[in-house]
Amino acid sequence: MRRSRIMMMAAGFALVAGCGGGGGGSNDNGVSLRFSGVFQETQEQVAPAADRLPSDEEAVGDTGTFITLGDDITVPADGNNDGDLDGGFLGLENNLDQNVNVQQVKVEIFIAGAKLNNPVVTDSIPLAISLPPASVDDDGLRTPSKSFSQTVFVQPDVIAFLAANQNLLPSLPFNMTVVMTITAISDSGDSFDTNEISYPVTVLAPSL
Repeated sequence: MRRSRIMMMAAGFALVAGCGGGGGGSNDNGVSLRFSGVFQETQEQVAPAADRLPSDEEAVGDTGTFITLGDDITVPADGNNDGDLDGGFLGLENNLDQNVNVQQVKVEIFIAGAKLNNPVVTDSIPLAISLPPASVDDDGLRTPSKSFSQTVFVQPDVIAFLAANQNLLPSLPFNMTVVMTITAISDSGDSFDTNEISYPVTVLAPSL
């Protein structure tokens, strides 16, 4: 289930969509299960050829993006208008000796200068990924298992809220920071919260 909370202290109300569960745990700041970052395609292709996606051998960091308010409805978005989303692959590394089953991405959105309490949005995005145990070679060298999953971490209802409440936000363009933590459960039942990753998004005015 997905839970989204949009905080509006200045307007005097909060909007809550859906319901959901949480559940945190310890993770020694990402030692056991590490959120390695946000990544993009390693090579963009022209349809119908498939994009080359990030992998264990090659992964290109996604250092941020921009969206046009009124045109784009999610983050990641289809920035180059080729019919698919661009970037937004969440990287995970499992350093445990057992399987780890990812549950959700916890999202907080911060907008400096907004007439709202920060974070202006908290959200919970389901994410069903299973990572196998880390491997250990004959010399005892441990290699974590890795996964990359393209995830819409800013949902359409959040973008719609921003578009409908521009009077509570800084003048366009403005910057917002998406802070994400991933939660997971191991086969033994232990729960883990990863380290945080911050992802910058520039919000642009629609072109006339």
